[in-house]
Amino acid sequence: MLQGRCLCKISLLIMIVIALSAYGPYDFLGLYGNSQAVDMFLTDGESVCSIGQIYRKEIKNDQTLYFVKDAQVVTDQGTLSSTSYYFNFNSDSIPIKSKIKLKGIIAKFQEPRNQGEFNIKDYYNSIGVCFQIKEVELIDVNEPELLDYDWFYRLNKSFVNVFRCTIEVEEAGILSSISVGNKSELDSDTRNLFQGVGLAHILAVSGLHVSIVCMLLYKLLRRFGVSFLLSSIFAGAVAFSYGIFTGGSLSSVRAIGMFLFYLLAQVLGESYDMLTAAGAMAIILLVTNPLYIRNGSFLLSFGAILSIWFIATPLNQSFMMFRKEQKNRWKLIKRNHGRMGDIAFKIINKLFDYIGGMLIFSFGINMGMFPLLVMLYHEVPTYSLILNILILPIMPLLLLFGLVGGILGITVGVEVAYIILKPCHFLIMYMETISKFFLGLPHSKMIVGSHGFLFIVVYYPLVILLIKYKVRLFRYIGLIGLYLMWLIPINGKFEIDFLDVGQGDGIYVNSGDGIHYFIDGGSTSKSKVGEYTILPFLKYKGVSSIDYWFLSHMDEDHVSGVFELLEQDYKIENIVLSAEIPKDDTLAKLIGIAEEKGTEILYMNSGDVLGSKHLRFTCVYPNDSAAVHVSSEGEIDLNALSLCLLMEYDRDEDGVCDYSGFFGGDISAEQETIIANMGLVEYVDLLKASHHGSRFSSDATFLESLSPKTAVISCSKRNRYGHPSIEAVERIEDVGAEIFYTMNSGQISISDEGIWSFIP
Repeated sequence: MLQGRCLCKISLLIMIVIALSAYGPYDFLGLYGNSQAVDMFLTDGESVCSIGQIYRKEIKNDQTLYFVKDAQVVTDQGTLSSTSYYFNFNSDSIPIKSKIKLKGIIAKFQEPRNQGEFNIKDYYNSIGVCFQIKEVELIDVNEPELLDYDWFYRLNKSFVNVFRCTIEVEEAGILSSISVGNKSELDSDTRNLFQGVGLAHILAVSGLHVSIVCMLLYKLLRRFGVSFLLSSIFAGAVAFSYGIFTGGSLSSVRAIGMFLFYLLAQVLGESYDMLTAAGAMAIILLVTNPLYIRNGSFLLSFGAILSIWFIATPLNQSFMMFRKEQKNRWKLIKRNHGRMGDIAFKIINKLFDYIGGMLIFSFGINMGMFPLLVMLYHEVPTYSLILNILILPIMPLLLLFGLVGGILGITVGVEVAYIILKPCHFLIMYMETISKFFLGLPHSKMIVGSHGFLFIVVYYPLVILLIKYKVRLFRYIGLIGLYLMWLIPINGKFEIDFLDVGQGDGIYVNSGDGIHYFIDGGSTSKSKVGEYTILPFLKYKGVSSIDYWFLSHMDEDHVSGVFELLEQDYKIENIVLSAEIPKDDTLAKLIGIAEEKGTEILYMNSGDVLGSKHLRFTCVYPNDSAAVHVSSEGEIDLNALSLCLLMEYDRDEDGVCDYSGFFGGDISAEQETIIANMGLVEYVDLLKASHHGSRFSSDATFLESLSPKTAVISCSKRNRYGHPSIEAVERIEDVGAEIFYTMNSGQISISDEGIWSFIP
């Protein structure tokens, strides 16, 4: 498949070497040198002074992000040179290529603290940015004198303003993203909608845009008799300008670069080879920044090219050959029809060829992209194959209407642009309606979890071998089998995971027999803890639904993430509460959302048992002896009525508990004493320290009764409550328990193999 393609072979070798250094245990190429220098030299929160040059800017969340390169950062310890960073500013008036001097506070990018979390440090390093400077005070700005580098930026904003003046705000955001690559107006609901159904690629400037805008222009020039050279120069200049105009995303740079190679081949009279052009662009990009190899856009963009070449195109050619054989066999049948029957037969055949070809081609691309999507998102959109066929054909129209309407709006007036852009309203409405319909279908998104590297290494050779297999029936059965293999649910083994949710609790328990539990799930220090911490973890684990979600009580640091997951339609079969839980507004809201989403609410009394063949939870508190406190304002102490659970794991189903744990929510020493004195819980292997290690919890008598081997304290490093207290920690240590802290170790996992922390 790579015969004679020397550049491709060189590119592949370079990519393998860089990937080994970037993903392997040892960075032998020194790819992370700049990042390591920042980690060693700069301290989070320290004041610095910096000089550098702005090379890019974009609007995000109503602020302008300025990206600075070739910067010097001066601290009390010395100077860090040749580094890069970004800062936020409330004005976009500073031109690109300006040299600036500023003061500010260092903010390092945080690495993930739980499995599945987005690695923001990895992302920014992959685009050559090492840190952020906050609370910026500009000291000096030297603007470029010769050229106006902001012209394309202002032109882009003008297009966006035309869209906002002529169509609905939400539709303007979609059109701005599709036609001019500006995502500043794109709301999160729209982004999540298209990403959820596998259409996120239509919101990015890519090969589709280049083929429509630049290739169309080149073909028109050639049709009107313009020479190869002049047509190529003009179309190439437009492509280059369009890339700058749309922000120069990785996918657009790859597509425009390959188009320029196509034009060069036309001028030189050589044949164009897509694979060679892709290899050349990969080399160019990786020489510029080797860490692009870890960038999702880079992987998806080049992954799509390889999927088209090695999988989609051969499958499509095989299908067309099969159709040709069929048509030859049907010629005798056609002779028995009249003229009208012959015309109908031709129409049906052409329609079948078109739809079948699109399905096969889309299936081939999906086959190639599956491992990348699973690696990046741990889920796959089930109906993307069909949706691409329904929506991609209208994209050229939407793009052309957007560009022509924007140009006319700027040059002639928004009244004329309104006429041109009016069809965009119907096209976007069609896209959204179709996407919402498919998103609402059962199993529209399949959470498949994280698969090992070996799984992917075996997958691709099998796909290539099946494509080369001569018997079509076995070929497609095999490919569909491999396709469905990704959707097989992963039960996993027995494990308990204490997520680092900051100041709060979030505990996942896998029974090992296909039943998934969760205890609490909220935070007061992490915003959107459900969306950014809990849900990514569940996707990483391949958990498509939680069977039983226990909520100890209704405080925000225990329930905020659960509300988020319910609102995002994550499936929670049952929410389990204490039968003694006080009625309040938060509980009423939870019950309302649960009813709307089809989630059952279960209540446990003291002594009730809930579980599966290997694992069971027993409610030990509140009971008739519950110590309930009521304030002078009539408010009940929610912590005192926390649902307390004894977990027992029976590995061999022999009736003997192999591992036990106690989870007591936010109860205090008074409730712990009641539990100890009544003998409700005896020895346990694991203790989730009550109330995040508060000094009013972890009673000595209670701890002596349980005598845990391991204790886990879930809290934020910085919190206004002083958790964990020295007193509580000392009392836990006195009973011989080994203490783990999420604030230090990140996610803490316990399984049959032992205890593992995300941050060693």
